Amino acid sequence: MVDIEKLSLLKNVSLFSKLKDHELATVARYSGYRSFSQGESIFHEGNVAEELYIIRSGEVVISKRAGEGDVSRVVDIARFVEGDCFGELGMLDSKPRNENAAATRDTTLLIFPDRAVKFRDLIVEQPAVFAQILHKLLAIVAGRIRTTNNLVSEKSPWMQDLRRQLLGDELTGLYNRLFLDEELAALLPGYGAETSLLMIKPDNFKLINDTYGHGAGDQVLKQLAETIRSSLRSGDIPVRYRGNEIGAVLPGTPTETAATVAEAVRKVVPTMDISKATGGEKVVVTVSVGLATFPRHADGHKRLVELAFEKMFEAREQGGDRVHVADSDTGERSTGTPGGAP
Repeated sequence: MVDIEKLSLLKNVSLFSKLKDHELATVARYSGYRSFSQGESIFHEGNVAEELYIIRSGEVVISKRAGEGDVSRVVDIARFVEGDCFGELGMLDSKPRNENAAATRDTTLLIFPDRAVKFRDLIVEQPAVFAQILHKLLAIVAGRIRTTNNLVSEKSPWMQDLRRQLLGDELTGLYNRLFLDEELAALLPGYGAETSLLMIKPDNFKLINDTYGHGAGDQVLKQLAETIRSSLRSGDIPVRYRGNEIGAVLPGTPTETAATVAEAVRKVVPTMDISKATGGEKVVVTVSVGLATFPRHADGHKRLVELAFEKMFEAREQGGDRVHVADSDTGERSTGTPGGAP
């Protein structure tokens, strides 16, 4: 049974405040209490940082040695009381600490993750929950970088590895939906005057799943992702958006050029040989493609995604195997050879 007090302590920390109840319960399961007497050390300078601490009761002072040699002294740099959280950045870099922490009176801490596990392992074991925490940690780090510029480099191998775990889709190897939902907004201004987005959906994917099983569906989706990736240009960014829907960000690309890319994708997909997934039976996959351009059709990343998504479904509803392109004057136009959506 989950400790209600644990849930309450965790919920009051901004890092966990957006989690759903069952996700918070998962975090609580990997957290543990530990008590410290007055004056007892919680961690020393040089200890590897791997966890964060929430104060259930008591008080903690953070200190650091200043100066060198005979003139060095220990200086208190922060003080935390009941309900406060500290040490969260330690989970990111796992480097030796450069400060000390001690209880100024009898103190009980809730520690996450518990000493028996590591945060990096939890990302692998529970990606749906801990990827959200990781994203929040990255946001905290990014904010502190902007003000101090010396906490941690986003180009370090560890940070790059974390970003890959957060933004990568395990099945297809593409970026995942979080890239479009969170990252695209920051990237759009640097992409040039115009950026286009394709949203691509296989017309007959349900037929493949229902006939040959979900294992076959996964094989086809992986093959579809690779086919789309190969048909895009250097610098274009394929993204697994939702289920069997794949997006493609085309930086610095106007609508007319993007429409040509979309047509290339539409034409190449039916040439895929998916017979290994279908037990040797010949099945032709077709796709419906929606296209929208920033800022011509949408004034921000959210509307850009929504509009491309809408056009994709319009193309599908009109028979599939076609491209629908948003138009600022008429609302839409379509191109491509009409086909069927079995």
